Amino acid sequence: MKNRDHLPKRRDFLKTIFGAVAGLLGMQVLSGCSVGKRKPNILLIFSDDQGIGDVSCYGGDIQTPNIDSIAENGVKFDDYYVSAPVCTPSRYGLLTGRYPIRASNPVFLRPLMPGQDDDVSLDSEEVTVADILKGNGYKTALVGKWHLGHGSIEFGPKNHGFDHFYGFLPGCVDFYKHTYRTEPAWYREKELIEEEGYATDLLTDDAVRFIEDNKDIPFFLYLAYNAPHYGKAPEGNLLQAPREFHEKNPDATDREVYTAMVKSMDDGIGKVLETLKRLKLEEDTLIIFISDNGGPINFGADNGKYKGQKGNLWEGGIKVPCMMQWKGKIKAKTVTEQVATNADIMSTLAGITGAKLPDRLIDGIDLSDVIIKAEPKKDRSIVFKTNRGDLAYVDGDWKYLYEEKDKAEYLFNLSKDPYEDSNLASSMPEKVQEMKERLEKELSKKEV
Repeated sequence: MKNRDHLPKRRDFLKTIFGAVAGLLGMQVLSGCSVGKRKPNILLIFSDDQGIGDVSCYGGDIQTPNIDSIAENGVKFDDYYVSAPVCTPSRYGLLTGRYPIRASNPVFLRPLMPGQDDDVSLDSEEVTVADILKGNGYKTALVGKWHLGHGSIEFGPKNHGFDHFYGFLPGCVDFYKHTYRTEPAWYREKELIEEEGYATDLLTDDAVRFIEDNKDIPFFLYLAYNAPHYGKAPEGNLLQAPREFHEKNPDATDREVYTAMVKSMDDGIGKVLETLKRLKLEEDTLIIFISDNGGPINFGADNGKYKGQKGNLWEGGIKVPCMMQWKGKIKAKTVTEQVATNADIMSTLAGITGAKLPDRLIDGIDLSDVIIKAEPKKDRSIVFKTNRGDLAYVDGDWKYLYEEKDKAEYLFNLSKDPYEDSNLASSMPEKVQEMKERLEKELSKKEV
């Protein structure tokens, strides 16, 4: 199914009108705010293919002091899920607040691939978190990976609410040449550019520049690192750490290279956090860190004690590290067992900033009271589906899992069995049926 449309759609028009009106209202609100009471900046950091066992504050053996500091200064989630176990659908859920099953094109249940999906892009009817924040007076930026359509920059981030774009459209690039194999892939705004430098460092530097340039107005910075995902080098899929690491460690294992990539990203995050501190923006900025999916074990990742990995619906594929910091608003050193997903980000940011949610089906819920006011955790159920037909349904402590290949059903009580060791499906058929019915109800929901 092709979903490119070179003619304006009704929703494009409505998005433009909505954004203009909301923007004016937002600026009026901002103009009446006293110093220190402006709407908070949002820094959303999204790592790529980083397992929950690859963050030291989750018990991992890779030291990530700067990522850890976000949890140290705020709240750490112990039950955080992404919308899908792979890149494209996870990013769809993050930016639209909708499960990937809602996308008009079912290809969004899997990663978009150059040479295969060149005519596919995020539908113009989708409203992103950047759209609603821009319409609420925010300066918006995507620095890093898009992966929601790569065939044309005209259908890229700047067509979906981002004022500034620096990075790349496909799922991965060479960390040194910034190409997809041999095809140029590195953009500033809508122009392909050539630059020297390691991708992680370049993205960090641009994020710092954006913060410095917009320090006096509310901003939304979506910093989507491509680390520690492998690079798409001309010779294939390669883990690519900074050159100096490879020069000193020519025989390093995949795990050692992957570790160096994570540490390099953590150093970059440290520079971004230091910029906020230097500009005295810490108390004006909500900082969020999430990984986009579970890590790929065959590329050096570690998902802790959880079964599974990137690509499947076991906990290791969909449970990820997440932490949030907002000094003076979120209590430091908080740990929450709130079940949540990255599809909740849009609704939560709308609740915090006063932005208006789009008038369509939104699956995410507002968790701002849980995060900021430490109110009791909310009931939360989450739906998962892959392009292979695998299904999962998490409802509080319970999880139902169906794997299409073997036609196998699983039921777990995650509060007692977080590592999915004991399948209760055969001993609790009524619970299985209940979970299946609730899952089917979610799958069949239509637009309002």
